[in-house]
Amino acid sequence: MKKEDEAEARSRRLGVSSILLIVILAVSVVLSAYALVTVSRVSQLPPADFVSLPTTPLSKSGESVTLVNVGPISQTSGVTVGVTGYLKTASGAPVPGAMVYMTYYLQGAYRTQVATTDQNGFFQAYFPMNWTGWLPLTFTYFGDGQHQGLTTLLSLQGESG
Repeated sequence: MKKEDEAEARSRRLGVSSILLIVILAVSVVLSAYALVTVSRVSQLPPADFVSLPTTPLSKSGESVTLVNVGPISQTSGVTVGVTGYLKTASGAPVPGAMVYMTYYLQGAYRTQVATTDQNGFFQAYFPMNWTGWLPLTFTYFGDGQHQGLTTLLSLQGESG
């Protein structure tokens, strides 16, 4: 009789342990699913940030231009969130009102953003992500009647740690 009671008690303990394990497993699955949904919502890129790169050929007439002082926009935490720079002529004059396109690889596809220069030729763009290491960016300015087009590849340093 004592052996039967011990066997029954052991069986109940195994049953309680199994139920507890199943509950812990279920809670873990629910929490994991919630975390994945939250991350996917947070990491979705707003399509309004991106544009299509025009297929217009670069202008070959007018004065040549160059990008000057191109660098990352960094927060105080060291996280890089965008890029700034100037578009100027070879003689150093600013190119105001120019559309500077920036193309980079993000989440399995090439993405393009555009920024318009101010009266000093200054432009800035904020990216919908931060990065570590070096981000290769292709800058394109298509030019106009007064300025030649330009395309150049620059790599910008990401998080500084």
